[in-house]
Amino acid sequence: MSGQVSEWDDNQLFREFQHGDTAAYGEIYRRFSAVLYQHAYRMLENDADAQDVVQEVFANLWTKGAALRINGSLGAYLYISTRNRVLNLISSQRSYQHHLDSLRQFISETDTSTIEQLNEKELISCIEKEVSLLPAKMREVFELSRKATLSHREIAEHLDLSPDTVKKQVSNAVRILKHKLVHFIFMLF
Repeated sequence: MSGQVSEWDDNQLFREFQHGDTAAYGEIYRRFSAVLYQHAYRMLENDADAQDVVQEVFANLWTKGAALRINGSLGAYLYISTRNRVLNLISSQRSYQHHLDSLRQFISETDTSTIEQLNEKELISCIEKEVSLLPAKMREVFELSRKATLSHREIAEHLDLSPDTVKKQVSNAVRILKHKLVHFIFMLF
């Protein structure tokens, strides 16, 4: 019976395919794949996309074939399925391209100084957080050194410490902060 598939009309092929005849499916593919590819290619002007569309149409036919109820001819159904998949692909590509274009426009219109200010604010916030996590005495020495801009000698007199202790505390604070902020700075820039 499968030897006759090339002689069957499209409707008989489809009915036999729905009853499980894989040779009928092969004949449907042979009859329609080239013309559907040409239709898809004319609309898409892209070989790979046209091939993908045709493969999707036939994969859908294979998986849903037994349940499909076609009003009209098999050729018309496959043609409309191909056209709809092409239109969906074009729509998704346009949507994707629109999003890319919007992003490019946003980037080109964004003032780089604004981005730099945001980065600077993030960095300052991160530094302040890390300074707050320093041991209490080290934090106090560091803040007097950096925020109050006192010299080591002035801090030593103010806190009743030796200038060497102040120098060591500031040095340790800077080392700890550098270590903790390296990752943040790398991510920022």
